[in-house]
Parts: sequence; C-alpha cells; structure tokens
Amino acid sequence: MPKVYVKTLGCKVNTYDSHSLQADFKEQGYELTKEPSDADISILNTCSVTGNADREGRYLLRKFKKANPKAMIVATGCYAQTDSEKLSSLDEVDLVIPNQFKDKLVKLTDSGFQLKRSGQPFNNTDQVKHKLPIEAKVVSKNRQGHFKTALKLGPASSDRTRAFLKIQDGCNGFCTYCLIPYARGASRSVHPSEVKKEVRRQIELGIGEIVFTGIHIGDYGEDLSLGTETPFVELFREMLDWDDMVRIRISSLEPGEVNEEMLKIGAQRPELFCDHFHLPLQSGHDRILKAMRRSYDTQHYSDIVEMILEYFPNANIGSDVIPGFPGETEEEFQATVDFIKKTGINYIHVFPYSKRPNTAAERIPGHLPQQIVKERAACLRELSDDLKKDYYRQFINTEAEVLWEDKTDPSGRQVGHTRNYLEVAAAARVGAERGCKSKVLLKGFVENNRLLGI
Repeated sequence: MPKVYVKTLGCKVNTYDSHSLQADFKEQGYELTKEPSDADISILNTCSVTGNADREGRYLLRKFKKANPKAMIVATGCYAQTDSEKLSSLDEVDLVIPNQFKDKLVKLTDSGFQLKRSGQPFNNTDQVKHKLPIEAKVVSKNRQGHFKTALKLGPASSDRTRAFLKIQDGCNGFCTYCLIPYARGASRSVHPSEVKKEVRRQIELGIGEIVFTGIHIGDYGEDLSLGTETPFVELFREMLDWDDMVRIRISSLEPGEVNEEMLKIGAQRPELFCDHFHLPLQSGHDRILKAMRRSYDTQHYSDIVEMILEYFPNANIGSDVIPGFPGETEEEFQATVDFIKKTGINYIHVFPYSKRPNTAAERIPGHLPQQIVKERAACLRELSDDLKKDYYRQFINTEAEVLWEDKTDPSGRQVGHTRNYLEVAAAARVGAERGCKSKVLLKGFVENNRLLGI
C-alpha cells in the first residue's frame, strides 16, 4: 500500500482542503503517514499570502525531496496557482496542481505515481508544462485571470473535537494588497442542503463544535439563487433551532457582514453560539483603509464592535492588521495602535505588508523599508499579547464551560477552549476527557498564557 504525506501551510481553509485530500487518498487505497521520509508521495498545500509564505513553500519542497529522494513531490495550493512556473522549475518537484484543479489532485497524482513507479517518462517534453495538468496554463508572478470552479464539500476537517466545515471559497473583493481572489478564484458556495447533511453527520460522530469557515463567509449563498437576501443568516438560524445542535463558531467575518439579525439569533442560544468574533481591520486609519480598498471606515468598524458587545458583553474579538502598507506614516501607524486600544479588540493576527505580484498595491508609491515594517509588526504583536492577557484576567475566578481537545500543554495537562475562545489547561483533579465538555473555575495563568481550570 503506497504512503502519502500531506503538509499544510496557511489558513483554516487550506487545512480543510488538506483533510479532504487525505480522505480521498485513503479511499483510493493509500496509507497516510506523518513523516515525509516514510512517504511515497509528499504533498505540500502551499500558502502565498506573503513573500515569506512563498519562501517557506520552496524550502519545504526541497526538504521533502531530501528526506526521501525516491518520493514523488507534489505542490498544490495558492502558490501553485499564483506562480506555477516558479514551482514547476524546481528540480525537486514532480507535479504542480493549482487550486483551480485541486479537485482532480488525487486522480492526477495517482496517475503520475503509477508512471513514476513503472519508470515511464511523462509525455510532454516541456520541462515546466509537463508538471501541470494538461488544461492548465503556466502562470508566472500571478499574471492570470479570475477563475471559477465547482466547490466540492468533502468531510469536515476535524481535530476529533472541533470540526471545520468549508461552506464557501474564493473572493470577489480585490483589496489592493491581496492576491487571494486570484489564488482562490471567484466566490462560490456549498448548497445549504449539503452543509446541513455534513453538520448532521458530524453531530452523529460526536463532534462537540462546528466551525464554519471560508475565504469570505459573508458572500455565502449569493451565487446559488436561494431566494433570500441573507442566505448565511437563514442557514445559521435553521441549524441553531436543531434540538441536538452542538456549539457553532464562525471563523471570520468582514465587519460589514455582521448584522443585528445574526446577533439576535445567536443570543437566543447562548449555550450553543460561540461569542468569538474575528473581524479583519487591516488598518486603524481611514486614508490607509481607502487606499487598501476596504469596504468600511474606522467609525463603521467601531460601531460593529459596539453592537457585538451590546449582545455579547464577554465576546472575544480578534482582528487582522497589516502594518507597513505603502505610504503609511508613523502618525498613521500610531493611529492604528490607538484605535485598537480603544475599540475593544482582544488579540491581533499581524501580517506585515508584503509586496504581492499583480496587485494594485504593488504599483502604489512609497513602499517602506523592511526594517520599519518589521518594527511596526513587532509593536503590534507586543500589543496583542498585552490585550489578550488583559482580556483573560477578566475571567479569573469565574466559571466557564470548556470543550477539551486532543492536545496537552508542556506539563501534560489537557487543553481546551471556552465558547469565547479562552484557552484553558485542566488541573489534575478535573478529569478532563478529549471531546467532553465540563464546567471549571478559571484560575491564574499557566504556561503559554493559558488559564488553569480547576
């Protein structure tokens, strides 16, 4: 039985895709392995959101080949979509499967593996082109159009306690700094009937939490002609009405996609709805937001956070921020810091600006020295640590329900999360079991700034 290894870089959507690929390989008779040195086929599901992600992808592909020179090496994911020429030029890589053809990856890889195993050469003499699907165009530096493919719903990606379910993919937004619309294609959705079927299957498997994920969840259903102006809200409403529904978490929403109707629905089932909101900000200065081509200003963002906190006073609100956008002054960066401090954001995912090919921001004048970008990113990460600790302190000496997960901390304590995404380590006497929920008293901090549940 041939063995396959799958490594994921980047976002939860990529993680979902990798789990789906693993399930398809198992169905084809392959055995999954956790080490590239043991694999007959090693697959890297790449990210391309930053230049560092591209470099990491190339490094890992070479590392896979070094770990097992006889293995077949396959690159897929966003980098494979935005610069298939670069990846195909690597001697270590045997196949490059762009996102546009990811639904055919298992079939293409299996065919290539059979040829490789039998010693037969590929039929195409073009050293770059022959590594791609026959119908794929070679793309260099993201010079491509906006594609749209079918969206397959595979089994939910799961850590055996929490199931990530991709209900949407792609983006129509074209923010000036971002190549994701090119890398993932046009926005497209899974039909509600398929979503509900998979959620039902996960409930019957005993999963304790469903996480809806996608590239732009707020666009969910707009491509399906469902006869409603708010397809995601309607899906959300129906499933929260199920008697046996488990916890529901929404991975990320654009600020303008949070509406009062959604909050009212969630507030009616506080034991199920996870009051944890991730709202990308990117900048706390209106001039920069306009240059980024974002769909809101700072006042709108602040109003949305205020509305969330009216319905969920203990909500954990996180954000994405991009320091060092072209032309960002020191005063504009400081305005972002000040805005974050006063708005109610509790943690930040920091993405230092990275020049991405074929994006509008690449052509904007005033690109900053990398040292300044790094310094601003470090400042935001330090701020994020402080905000998270301050938020966690509010809950010390209070009780909370924790869903225990399949991991432990450095001291061997079981780790889990509350509905509002506090990370908790179980005291020895708690008796925490993976996949089970229990109510604990939250005490002070332990390793990695987790709270101790007793």
